[in-house]
Amino acid sequence: MKKIITTLCLFSLALLGFSQASLHVIDESDINVSNGIHDVSLPLNASITTELFAFNSDSISHTYKCRRTVYTMASDDSTQFCWGGLCYNWGTSLSSYSLTIAPGDTASFADFGFHAIFKSKLSTITRYVHYQFYDTTTYSTALFYDSTGVTLRYNSFTGVDEVVPAGTISAAFPNPASAFVSMKYDINDFSSTGQIVLFDMLGKAVKQIGLTDKKGTAKINVDDLNAGVYFYSFLVDGKAITTKKLVISSK
Repeated sequence: MKKIITTLCLFSLALLGFSQASLHVIDESDINVSNGIHDVSLPLNASITTELFAFNSDSISHTYKCRRTVYTMASDDSTQFCWGGLCYNWGTSLSSYSLTIAPGDTASFADFGFHAIFKSKLSTITRYVHYQFYDTTTYSTALFYDSTGVTLRYNSFTGVDEVVPAGTISAAFPNPASAFVSMKYDINDFSSTGQIVLFDMLGKAVKQIGLTDKKGTAKINVDDLNAGVYFYSFLVDGKAITTKKLVISSK
């Protein structure tokens, strides 16, 4: 009996090891929201876009599909999601296209990664839409189901007394980076000027990038930086809006 119990325990541990998901879902603040809830502020009678980043933490490439499940919506709402280079309207729950992510790589919407659009009307209820990402090669295998999910929770607001930031910037992608890194940014005021400043761990500025456009994607060469942890600040009119972490991998 002891031998049988030991065997069962080892088998259970093996299942736990194999059930670890290779994909991690990261939000724009570099927070891992895998198998959790990601809050989205939803204006009334408007459309909101949410981009999340898919990171393959495994040492091999994986090919993933995306499945949508709507938990709560108002009758006149609509939702759309994009994955693998194709966007899907309300009537489609499973992506027909797959996305292959190399080991250690992060897929953004620009890389045919995840992108969700929610259009609301006048209802103030809280909406829940769940997205599940799974490895297509293990989907039908009972002993190894490589799957990660995230639930988008849309919280309605009226727009009264809302503080509008001077600008926004996405998480860096890829992150970790080795040669180039990109960030999407948006400066709200047409007359304002923007800048991205990279700092090392000691707070020394190692790169300063002036932003000539009010909205776009900044692509920065980091090939000349040593491997390690850095930070980048997004400044509008000389004031730091946000600071986020960037990892430079060994060349």
